[in-house]
Amino acid sequence: MILSRKAALGVAVCAGALLASTAGTAEAAYGGDLYGSIAVADRGDSWHYAVVWNHPDQGAADADALQTCGFANCIVQVRFMNGCGAVADRDGRLYAGVGRSLVAAENAARAASGPDPNPLLVGLGSAEPSSVDIVASGCTD
Repeated sequence: MILSRKAALGVAVCAGALLASTAGTAEAAYGGDLYGSIAVADRGDSWHYAVVWNHPDQGAADADALQTCGFANCIVQVRFMNGCGAVADRDGRLYAGVGRSLVAAENAARAASGPDPNPLLVGLGSAEPSSVDIVASGCTD
């Protein structure tokens, strides 16, 4: 998934995500699948994120992420089950990744954003320098 927006990067991972992690202990005990979501809101000059995990179903994870995000324009950017999800920002565009581990999810989000520009072309002025940053991530237990 991609959200296009030239914007200064502003990360605000909501404190409500911490509440979701405390609920996960009881849910993990029942032995079923665990779900998580990352919701994103475009604030014009920044992005606002909410990461939740350890929910018994995807609908509950999505609803909690949207509520925790707290803005009318929040959308679920990443969904993950029994694993991890991540969001990367490259030049104001967001890219999603999932994986069995946090490293795998973050690498998938970076890969989704495409390759870095060739340093030789940047040096010659034929390409703009660009970098990718992981701005939100989380894993189920």
